[in-house]
Amino acid sequence: MQLYRPKAELRLLKAFSWLICVLTVIFPLSSNAGWQLTFQDEFNSESLDVGKWKPSDLWGNQTLGGNQEQQCYIPAAINQHSGMLRLVAKRQDTPAWQCKGAKSDLRYTSGMVTTAGCNRWEKRSDCVGLQSFSQSFGYFEVRAKVPKGKGFWSAFWLLPIDGTWPPEIDIMEVLGHEPAKAHQTFHFTDKAGKRGKASGMSSDADLSAEFHTFGIDWQPDKLIWYVDGKETYRFQSTEIPSKPMYLLINLAVGGYWPGSPDANTALPSMMEIDYVRVYQRISDGKPDDNPPR
Repeated sequence: MQLYRPKAELRLLKAFSWLICVLTVIFPLSSNAGWQLTFQDEFNSESLDVGKWKPSDLWGNQTLGGNQEQQCYIPAAINQHSGMLRLVAKRQDTPAWQCKGAKSDLRYTSGMVTTAGCNRWEKRSDCVGLQSFSQSFGYFEVRAKVPKGKGFWSAFWLLPIDGTWPPEIDIMEVLGHEPAKAHQTFHFTDKAGKRGKASGMSSDADLSAEFHTFGIDWQPDKLIWYVDGKETYRFQSTEIPSKPMYLLINLAVGGYWPGSPDANTALPSMMEIDYVRVYQRISDGKPDDNPPR
């Protein structure tokens, strides 16, 4: 039986349906099949949200000396416009005294953003209004395009907000001379006090050719890594951490792992980030292994 509706009512229903479609495109959903969105940046403004992001690590370091990196992370290397965050690496000398954490003069500059917030001893102007974000368990994802070239080291990772190490969860690390390999690693200390490492790798496509998503489902008893929504590695253990961790995204230049740039390395080059999203499970019972879609 066909239900009769007046034309005015039909026009109203069509208008309402159109509005719902538009709002769904403009405003991403805050929950997704048992998940609640807890942190999000789509980078749609024309400048970095300084209430969310800090251009250094928890301690304010501008280079990671333990990795033998050759760049200084500076705010000027962070570029955001047209719905994209860009971390730009370039050839630029920086004296050690001008770069916190440096043990010697550095030959390059690049960008880092973290959700570590500011410590009480930091009095910089960019600490005004900056809030930290950290979380235990959940799903963490970035959509990004990494640069190709010897010496580049792109990363999306998690560290404890209390400043301890390990643990460390590397959601994605890509070396510029091997752009088809996404390294996925968990650093931990076992119950005997020994350092341990679990690692996997995805090698399906050239990650510098286009954008890809990199995510991890952090559960109390397991870690599951994803690339473009497909599971690529999982690690199940009683050593999975429970302490809250903050987010780090950076483009390193040089270091013990990628080595130094060579004559074929294009500079400047950039790591482009389309979005960062973090979810928390809201469903009761044992978590399933289905990430947000």
